[in-house]
This record gives sequence, structure tokens and C-alpha cells, in this order.
Amino acid sequence: MSEAAAISIHELSFRWPRADKPLLKIPQLTLAAGESLFLQGASGSGKSTLLNLIAGVQTGYGGSIRVCGEQLENLSTRQRDQLRADRIGLVFQQFNLLPWLSPLENVVLGCRFSAQRRQQAARQDGSVEAQALRLLGELGLASVSGEKRATSTLSIGQQQRVAAARALIGNPPLIIADEPTSSLDSDHRDRFIELLLTECRRSGAALLFVSHDRLLATHFHRRLQLDHLVQPAQEGKPC
Repeated sequence: MSEAAAISIHELSFRWPRADKPLLKIPQLTLAAGESLFLQGASGSGKSTLLNLIAGVQTGYGGSIRVCGEQLENLSTRQRDQLRADRIGLVFQQFNLLPWLSPLENVVLGCRFSAQRRQQAARQDGSVEAQALRLLGELGLASVSGEKRATSTLSIGQQQRVAAARALIGNPPLIIADEPTSSLDSDHRDRFIELLLTECRRSGAALLFVSHDRLLATHFHRRLQLDHLVQPAQEGKPC
């Protein structure tokens, strides 16, 4: 993986159209290669908007966002889409799995739109399918990894681990997790985080983990609160 920072933000400002005040106004935020960062923020604080900006989904901001060495504001929509496919593994709060596919089929989707990730998986494990099976096994899903059963028949905790394996396949240098433990009890939550961190360390990926639950912060290299990042301004606090 490149030694460039996974995320580098300078003088970021974002305001929704017709809003009176900016939702986000962040002077600086950096996530080093291989680092794990816990970002805490209350509901409505702009956490998901910030993640969408970093992932290149949301545009219309001021300032600079550099992800894995690429300056997002200089990229076209197609280039941002390819950057996301090649270099960012996303773990969503609602998982975004295809319920009629098997766990293995859902995981290999992480490489469908990225030749770079397919090549990485094959280089490390021999094939995309082999890496998917390894990840499922290491995430405690060996018993279902070879089954054709629909992913919708798995427990919530199992579906969550399938989603993590999909994000990790192909060794993307940046993993972004948006409130992925909100539906888990404390035991399954802590186990999931440890598994996710272990896989990120194995591949050298940086991890940006966003949650409102401050009790999770002890698992990570660094902890930040979104409201501490946001620059006080005459325009007011972020909504």
C-alpha cells in the first residue's frame, strides 16, 4: 500500500442548498495509511455526509479532500466511482447485501467493478473466490461460506460479517464503516470490531469507523469527536 495518507482534508466546508448555516466546516483531518480512527458524532451532526464526501458520492463542497493520493475535486464522476471501487471498502449500517445471493456471491461482488481488487485477491489467495472463502472463514462464517442459501436467511450478526468481508476483499487501502454495529448486542459488537481491525491490520488498510457509541473508542488507534473537528464560526454550529 502507498505511504500516502489514506485521507487528507483541508479547509472543508459543506452546506446544503438553501441552508442558512454550513453543516460541516473542518479545517483539517488526516487518516494515516494503516491507521484506525474512531469518529464519534451525534445523530444529525453530519457523520454520514462526511463519509459520502470522502467516498466521492457527495460533491458541492469547498476546500480539499484527498483520498489514497487522489484529489477528489479534480476527478470526474466516473473517476470518483472507479476510485471508490478500487480503493475503498464500505461497510454500511444497513449492510446493503443482495438478500437473494449466497454469502460467497455477496462477498465477491466487492471485486466485480474493480480489476485492481480482482488482481490483488488473486495475487494473495489464488482467486477472488479463494480470498472470499478465506475472509468468511476468518470472520467466523466457514460453516455458511460454501452454502447456496440466501444471505437473507442469516442472522443479523452473520450478515454484518458478510458485509465486512465484501468490504475487505481485494485489499482496498481504505475501509469506511458507518455505524455498522448499531444492531448488535455488546458481545457480538466487540467481537465484530476486533475481527474487522484484525483484517485491516493483515492487509495494511486504514479504517475510518464512525459511530455515536463512545464506548467503542478504546479499540482504535485514535479517537475524534466530529464537533471538535468542526471549526467554530459566526455562521453557527453544525446542525
